[in-house]
This record gives sequence, C-alpha cells and structure tokens, in this order.
Amino acid sequence: MSILMKAAALGLTGALIALLLKKNAPEMGLALSLAVCIMGAGLAMELFSQLKEVIDLARAQTGLSPAIVDPVLKCVGIGVVTRLAADLCKDAGQGAIASAVELTGAACAMVTALPLIRSLLQMIGDFV
Repeated sequence: MSILMKAAALGLTGALIALLLKKNAPEMGLALSLAVCIMGAGLAMELFSQLKEVIDLARAQTGLSPAIVDPVLKCVGIGVVTRLAADLCKDAGQGAIASAVELTGAACAMVTALPLIRSLLQMIGDFV
C-alpha cells in the first residue's frame, strides 16, 4: 500500500508541476511527465517481482506450460507500455501519433498471442 501512496503522491505532484510548466515551457512539462512515468514504472517493478513469484509457484503447482502463461504476461506488458506511450503522446497534443502507437501495440499483442492461439486451435483439432 505504501507503494501506491508513493505513486499517487508522485503522480499528483508531477501533474501539478507539469501544469505550471506547460504555460511557459510546454516541452519541459512533457519531459517532466515522461520522468514521472519512468519513476512510477520503477515503483511498479517492485510489485511485479512479487507477482512473478506467485505466477512461477502457480505454474509449478498446476503444470501449466510457459507457452500458455508467457504470451498472456507479455500481452499485459505490451498493453501497459502502449497505454503510457499513447497517453504521453496525447499530453503532447499528438493525437495521431497516439493512435499509431495504440495500433502498433494492438498488433504487437496479437502477434505475441499467436503461439497461444495456435495451441488453442491444436487442442480444438485434437477434440474433433
């Protein structure tokens, strides 16, 4: 919970300072937003290590193949990175670039999920 409080304080402080900077130096406001996003991601990484331990434990106890779990985790990561990048582009007033980033993120997620989809189709084929 303390990580959430740190992230919230960091985000609110960064947002207020970025708003003040946007009036006189918009590029500095964007740079500050990027720096706050990186620091926030660093805070989240502390939680991801705990999450990875639980996922590894679940994988070991259930016998799930990494071929099933890994694409799902990669797609979640792609979604997070895509969202942050697109939001930063929108903050910079670049809506078209944000849309291109979102489109690319969706394509990357679909390609990453292809092994999972192939496994699913193979399982369906085995039942038929």
